[in-house]
This record gives sequence, C-alpha cells and structure tokens, in this order.
Amino acid sequence: MSLLSFRGSRSRVPTHLTGLLLAASALAPPAALAANESVRVWLTTTSGSTLAKKLNVEANKTFGPESGSATAIDVNDGVTYQTLDGFGGAMTDASAWLIHNSPQRTAILNDLFSVGAGAGYSVIRLPMGASDFSRFNYTYDDTCCDLNDFSVGHDAAYILPVLQQARAINPEIKIFAVPWSAPAWMKFNNSLTGGGYLRNDLYGTYANYFVRFVQAYNANGVPIHALSMQNEPHNANGSYPTMQMESNDQSIFASQHLRPALNAAGFSGVKLHAWDHNWHDGSGPAGFPHEVMSYNGGQAQAALAGASYHCYESPEGSYTVQSAFHNAYPGKEVHFTECTGGFWATNAAANLEWALQNNLFGPLRNWARTSLYWNIALDPNHGPRVGGCADCRGMLTVDNGNGSYTRNEEYYAWAHLAKVVRPGAVRVGATSLGNNNIETLAFRNPDGSRALIALNSNDGATLSFKVRWGGQAFEYSLPPRSVASFQWGGTTGGTQGPWYRMVNKATGKCLDIVGPSAADGTGLHQWTCHTGASQQWSLVATDGGYSRLVSRYSGKVMDVDGVSAADGARVQQWSWAGGANQQFRPVATSGGYSRFEARHSGKVLDVANCWNTGDGATVQQWVWANNDCQQFRLEAMP
Repeated sequence: MSLLSFRGSRSRVPTHLTGLLLAASALAPPAALAANESVRVWLTTTSGSTLAKKLNVEANKTFGPESGSATAIDVNDGVTYQTLDGFGGAMTDASAWLIHNSPQRTAILNDLFSVGAGAGYSVIRLPMGASDFSRFNYTYDDTCCDLNDFSVGHDAAYILPVLQQARAINPEIKIFAVPWSAPAWMKFNNSLTGGGYLRNDLYGTYANYFVRFVQAYNANGVPIHALSMQNEPHNANGSYPTMQMESNDQSIFASQHLRPALNAAGFSGVKLHAWDHNWHDGSGPAGFPHEVMSYNGGQAQAALAGASYHCYESPEGSYTVQSAFHNAYPGKEVHFTECTGGFWATNAAANLEWALQNNLFGPLRNWARTSLYWNIALDPNHGPRVGGCADCRGMLTVDNGNGSYTRNEEYYAWAHLAKVVRPGAVRVGATSLGNNNIETLAFRNPDGSRALIALNSNDGATLSFKVRWGGQAFEYSLPPRSVASFQWGGTTGGTQGPWYRMVNKATGKCLDIVGPSAADGTGLHQWTCHTGASQQWSLVATDGGYSRLVSRYSGKVMDVDGVSAADGARVQQWSWAGGANQQFRPVATSGGYSRFEARHSGKVLDVANCWNTGDGATVQQWVWANNDCQQFRLEAMP
C-alpha cells in the first residue's frame, strides 16, 4: 500500500484531459515476423570416439520464407516452462587450488566464465568446508564448543580469490553453497567422516555457523545466492566428510533454526534447498523432498525455495522424478546440482552425447533451473582428493606440472547451453524428435533473444531439419552425434509494436517484470533502466481509447490482480483474457508524461513509496493524486 501522507491531500485531476498519448503508436501496423533475422551458430562434432570441431563458430544462418520438405523444428514462444538460473559446476577445494596456482589462471577463468570469450557459466556450487575433493579435511570451526574460532581463513588463501576473479569476469554468477559435514564436535559420532547425525542441542549453533559463513563471504564480495542444508544426506561414506540428515531433521532445521537465523541477520533473500542427493533413494524414486515439504503440516514450506537432485545410483531417465516434485509443489524450484564423468568412460564422443541427454536435456525438460557438473577442474591424477572417486574427470584437466590445461568433453556439453542461454531465460516450446534423431531445447533470454540447442543423437546419419519461428525458417544439416547451438535476436512483433520503456517521473526507473519470469501472476516493480525485453511494452489498442500493455519478454499483459478496484491492488502480468482489468488508457499530463488509467477501476498505475528511489518498489493501482509516482514517459526502443 502507498503510505505517503500527502497523497490524500492532493486534489484529483479530471480524467477527461484532452488527447490520448501515442494513439498512432498504439494502432501502428504489426512488425514484420522474424524479420529475416541472422542466426549465430556454434557447432561441436565428433569423429569416432573423439571430438572434432569444438564449440566452433560456424557461418550464420538467416531466417527467410519457408521452403523445402525437411523435418520442421518449431520454436513456440507461446508455451513456457521454468525460468533458468544457469549452468556451471563445483568450485571444490581441489578445483580452486589448481586454478589459483596455474600460470594460466586468467585464461582458465575466462574460458569458464566470460560471456563473450568463454562458456559463460553463471552458477558455481561451493562446498562449505572440505569435500571428497579437498587437499585435507577441515571446517570453518574445528574447535569445540562454540563459534568463537569461526574463520574462513582457509578459503581466503585461494578459494575466495578465484571466486572474486570469476565474479569480476561475469557479475551474473550465483553461488550455491552446501556443507559436506558439520564440524565433528557438533555431531553425535564426533567425526567428520562416516556420516553421523547433527546433535539436537546444537541445531541453533549450526544455523549460526551458516550465518557466519554467509556474512564472511558477503564481506569478501562473494554473496551467497542459495544454500542446501546438507550434501547427500543419505551418504555415510567413511573416506571423506559426510553427515546424515533425515527429512524431518531438515524440516525442523530449516523452519525453526536456519531460516529464522538468516532472516534475523538480514539474509532473507538467501534461498534454502532440500535434499541435494540422488533422483533415486535406495530402491525407488527419492521421496525425501516431498517428505521435507509435508512434515508436521508442511512447516518448512515457507522456509524452503525448493529441492536439488544428483544423478548417481539412479536408473536411466530418472530425471522425471523432478517433474513429480514440481507437480506436487509447483511453486517450488527444482535444481540439478551434481553429476560427474570419469575415466571409466573414455569415449569422448559418447560422453558428450550422454551428458547432453542425461545431465542437460533430461533435467531441463523436467523443470530444472540449473544444471551443474561436479568438479570444474582436476589434475591428471584425478585429484587432489581425500577420498571417494579415484578416477573422476573435471570439466578441465589442469596440469600445473607443465602449466597446461585441457577442456574435456563435459566442458563442451555444458558450454553449448551456457553460451546461448543466459540467467533469467525462460524455457519455451520446441519440437523434439526423440532419441536417435534431433533432440532440442529452446529458450527466450531476458534481452529478448532466442536460443535453440539441437543434438543429433543418431550415431551414424547426418540429419537435416528446418527451424521455424515467427513465420519464417532456416535449414540446417547436423552430423551424427553432434550438437549445434543457435541464437538470434528475437525481433518479432506479431501484432505488437513498436516497443517502449515506461520511465517513472519520480525516480527515473523503468517498469520491469520481477525475476524476470514469464509466469502468470508475476508482479511488476521498478528497476534501473536497461535494454532488456522485461522492461519493454507495446500498446495494442482495444477500443474506447484503451490498450492492453504487452510485455516484449513474456507476451503477457499488465493486469490488476483479482480485478480489484481497491487502492494498493497489485499489478502483475497475466495471459491476455480480454478483461477490463487488463486494459489501460494513457492520459497526457505534462512534459511528455502520462498517467495510465485502468478500465475496470478508473485508478492509475502507481509505484508504491517511489520517493524511496531504490530498485524493487512494487507497482500497484491507486486513485489519481497528481503526483510523480503515477506518471510515466514512454521511451521508444529498437
């Protein structure tokens, strides 16, 4: 609700001011579909058991009039799924130590994280303390029986510097952190290894351990985006740090200890994830995430953002477990946070195909917002490590003996998506022809560009197809067991256009979609102006001087929640349904600004408490009070 005390004292300006703003623009002819757009292409091919071309930049393709009889791959913006956080891997102690000490450290980090010159990875999974891939076992406070000795000094030597440099290269990077074990003195077995449970009387202390970690990393310029409570809570391996947690333990810890502690410390935006273990648990699909959400009347649901999954000890195709969780809890996030390749499988061509099908296409088709590989970097001896897997393969093999590094097949598999799919992208519909044919994923990026990844999973035949979008098409032939990534600008207006940013008079900030997300019900807020599609709107005339305000990002329209006529009613996006609460009339005020009146209520778009000029103030409707919070200037966009 707007609480500005002077609002009620302002006189109401008549609603029948002369002229409708930009009537001609609202009635402009439709933009050309697809607009003969140029399409960028990256290609990885195989030859026998090896990779041939590796994320090679190919000649551009161009959308044009459809012709020929090739099988069609339709990209359908009208079908939307989850919003993406991104792609990446784990910066284990081993990975950070190798990268930090490499003479090619800057080249490695650019290869991994640069959006232009490298893969553009945007998510890093970070062990909180030692994991199996550490040089030795440690936590942030190994001294009983309080947190007076808490320190991230170990990480300051090489983990934090590597993360700081990575974030300087790519500021979009999000950190997902997770412990392998609490300090030994907090556990019933008094050991870092061999599983064991957290002592019940130390739940509060352990929650503060997490808070200290988040505070320390934040102070070092590495904010934490999300936390999992425990890596693989049903793993009791005795050769490296592990700890067991049951679903009721996670429910209690999240709802009664960790979430309240984070909120009290000012970290309410740090997300919490449950499970972080395999798709299958024992003999069947993992029920743990459902149990955490439902335990004790669902007490943890408000505390938890979602659940994370790994690939191990699960039958082929088990990623469908993620959809079962999504269907049960559609408002919760799904993440795929670990799988590894290894030198038990040395056919690089087969490994590339397997990773794309099982670690990327499968999880993403089942609502994953992330897909993360295990170790970002290992040495030629598959370490350093304290235990566990003896022949795992990193995305990179870093040999500090001779100062070299090698990009392995998993680097290219994940890069084919990270290169063209940016954080905040929405997965959209696309024809996929199944195994032994052309398999696809398609996305709409926050800047409005589109991405399509096509895998030819036929091991022996080159397959030709045409990509259809926006009423035009281009043709492509993809060699066997190869993958291509396509990206184009996404300039299609359909019946919309031209496009405008809506700049608030009081703050100079732009109306934006929260997230951004393409989902119905996503709210609007003000944000520092940028050129992304989430801040661009088209006025499409309905009748009587009213228009629907269509988002370039989602194709959805501004909508007053619940058809409410009340002051303070939330403004959101929603699929066009022809409602009066989805139609607004621009009325010129002065200086190129206008107010936008809702047809159903006569009230106007309004930025709540906008005299506080920070990003994130919500958009609502309010009775017209002739103040700057209620006036917007339309800025034309390309």
